[in-house]
Amino acid sequence: MTASHAPVRPAPARSAALVIARAVVDGIRHALPEHAALFDTRATEFVALVLEYDAMDSALGIAAGADAFREAGVAEYADGKGLDRLSRAYHSAGRGALPVLASLSRQPGAGSALMDTGVEALLRCADVLIRLSTTAYRAAHTPSVAELRRDLLKEILSGRPPAKWTALAAAAGWVPPARVVAVAAEPGAARASFGPEVLADLTGEYPHLLVPDDIEVGGVLTGTRMAVGPAVAPAEAAASLRWARRTLELVRREVIEDGPLVRWSDHLTTHWLFADEVLTGALVTRSLAPIADLPPNERTKLAETLEAMLAARGGAPEIANNLGVHPQTVRNRLRRLRVLFGARLDDPQERLDLRIALRADLLAPEPARPVTPIRAA
Repeated sequence: MTASHAPVRPAPARSAALVIARAVVDGIRHALPEHAALFDTRATEFVALVLEYDAMDSALGIAAGADAFREAGVAEYADGKGLDRLSRAYHSAGRGALPVLASLSRQPGAGSALMDTGVEALLRCADVLIRLSTTAYRAAHTPSVAELRRDLLKEILSGRPPAKWTALAAAAGWVPPARVVAVAAEPGAARASFGPEVLADLTGEYPHLLVPDDIEVGGVLTGTRMAVGPAVAPAEAAASLRWARRTLELVRREVIEDGPLVRWSDHLTTHWLFADEVLTGALVTRSLAPIADLPPNERTKLAETLEAMLAARGGAPEIANNLGVHPQTVRNRLRRLRVLFGARLDDPQERLDLRIALRADLLAPEPARPVTPIRAA
């Protein structure tokens, strides 16, 4: 036994490790009968070796019997299957060996630590076997261009610098444009027409794309509403997608008017008002407190008149014309507002706060309206 294999903490004795390893390998054969021939005596001895030592160093990786688990990964790939089945089989086999471990720990002279170290060893063993199969599976797998492009999109949206994904972009046949816009779509989006310059992932719960900003986005997808974020450098695409998804969320909440294609840039004031809804809500509460407790109909009429008054340059006739009511009605409302708000109507800062609060109050959705937020990338 070489120095590199020296155990760094107590582990099951060699005979105990072999007994547990047989139980593990038997469990794997049972879970994967089509691969049973791979898991021979050498595979059992390898599992025992892994159980005895704390880490999978390079020597363990080339030990006799390790190839059985690599070959299982290659075979799963050749059969068109994923890695989940192997992972479940290895973990299940480890759990299936626990009764054997418990029985050994009760034998005279086993020591009280055997059960604890044995459970740790089984967990570590499953990780080692999964790693061997996964590495071989991935080495056998040649990703398609579509997979490369999805991986590239994920890398870009992770915020990693371009140097980290330049080689992947070349392999995927994507030439980074100077600027891109992110598009967030509702589930059910169907591809309409786009070329290799567009990166898209339409398979998940939250479909999204990266489109060069000189391409007309409206013709890219069909069958669902979309929201477009700001134009940014590719390295900042995650920020564009965040704003696109935020726009789509506000559409779903009926804060922003619905439409098949909603652009972030058409609703900057709304985004500003809803960037911090706690702060905006506090401003609305403070600024509009004088009319907050009025009957709904009276409150609505006074709020409309107050907004028209703050926007108007003329007097009651102009306001009346904008509201479509009689000038005398406006004069009555203005007197009422003067009583309620007093000198605040003459203070420039207060007038600004009132205009912002009125705008936010107008856009705010009904409190009872359900909100379904959209996750970030």
